[in-house]
Amino acid sequence: MHSDSRLIEAPLQIRSDILNILYKSNASHLGSSMSTVEMLYAMYSTSNIDKIKNKSMDRDRIIVSKGHAAAATYSVMKEFGLISKSTLETYHQRGSLLQGHVSHFVNYVEHSTGALGHGVSVAVGHAIYLKMIKSKSRVLVLCGDGEVQEGSVWEALMLAVTKKLNNLIILIDNNKISSIGNTEEVINTGSLGDRFIGFGAFVKEVNGHSISEIEDWIKNSGSLAQPTVLICNTVKGKGVAFAENDAIWHYKSINSDLFNEAVNGLK
Repeated sequence: MHSDSRLIEAPLQIRSDILNILYKSNASHLGSSMSTVEMLYAMYSTSNIDKIKNKSMDRDRIIVSKGHAAAATYSVMKEFGLISKSTLETYHQRGSLLQGHVSHFVNYVEHSTGALGHGVSVAVGHAIYLKMIKSKSRVLVLCGDGEVQEGSVWEALMLAVTKKLNNLIILIDNNKISSIGNTEEVINTGSLGDRFIGFGAFVKEVNGHSISEIEDWIKNSGSLAQPTVLICNTVKGKGVAFAENDAIWHYKSINSDLFNEAVNGLK
């Protein structure tokens, strides 16, 4: 049983930071950022941050293939001392490196993403390299449930299974809403778990808003003989009542009234 106060306090702080930077910059992707908070936190909390800071060749790799969750990514990086508060507050401002999709021009970001479907392929390459140098480090990649409609995701997965990359962990933000509507109405992928199992991955369905549950499965993944896929069931816009499960908050920005409402109702 996890009683650590960080499991409650950290997501609230991160969501507060996300609201603040999105409001100040008049930027979008509120829904996508809010659904990924706990997943991103667990990815960093189970990684060796010192090795990331030192840019060690055998560091854990964190790749945010769902690149439009940049506000969440940078807010979580701030929690782990990888971005300063003052830098975070420049998000989406003129001249800032922190833009609406994650960029490797930002220190400690592994790969620029936002063109969906690319991150898993890059993650597989990193996982192969870590195996070559006999490192025990892992590659964790965050992918959207709409993003897996891209064929490149499945091509990369087939190679990962063939190479027995048990150091690769793919986390799927299964909020069931893509940029324009429900994912099943755009392309119905059926049971994502069954599809990943069919390709040879180990699959576990988890509560995507439970840091401890995600952390536990990440920590236990290395004992397996194949890549791990965590289907993380989440709520798009999580924590902001008016944005939850509403596709429009992929694009819409918040005005002052909605910002105050969101901050006061944050949960």
